[in-house]
Amino acid sequence: MGKRVFLVRHAKALKREEWSGDDCLRPLTEKGVEEFKRFLDWLEPVLPKRALVVSSPCERALHTAKLMAEKIKGDLKVEELLSPDAEPEDYEKVLKKYKRKRNLILVGHEPDLSLFLNYLTCLSPSKLAFKKGAVAELRKRENGYRLFAFYNPGSLFL
Repeated sequence: MGKRVFLVRHAKALKREEWSGDDCLRPLTEKGVEEFKRFLDWLEPVLPKRALVVSSPCERALHTAKLMAEKIKGDLKVEELLSPDAEPEDYEKVLKKYKRKRNLILVGHEPDLSLFLNYLTCLSPSKLAFKKGAVAELRKRENGYRLFAFYNPGSLFL
C-alpha cells in the first residue's frame, strides 16, 4: 500500500456569531467533541496507527487533531501553513515537508480542504460536502494522489 494522506475538517465549533473573540481561538462545542470521539471510535480500524497528525494552529482544528492523535497514538505537529484561508500550495508545502513520513493526517478548515482535494485529484469541490469532522482518505500513486474513501460523521448520527 502506498502513502496514505487523510484530510480532516475540524469538528463542530461554536458558530462565528456566537463568538466575539479572535476567530482562531473559537473552540469546539461539547457536542462537537463528543460526536467526533464517537466518529473516531467507528473510524479507528481505518486509521493508520502512529501516523503524524499535522494541524492548523486554530483552537478548533488543534483540539480535533489532539483527539485524533490520542486515538491513533500519533505525534502532533502544528503548522501555520494550515491556518484558515490556506491555499492548495500551502497544503502541498506541508506534504513535501513531511514526505518522509509514511502516513499523514492534515487537520484544517473549509474551503481550504476542498480546494486542496481538487488540486490533488481534480475532483470538483461541489462533488463532496466536507462537513465538520469529515475525513477524506487519499492514496499516493505513481502519477499523484487519488481519493480512496470519504467518511462523513453526520451519517453516523442520524
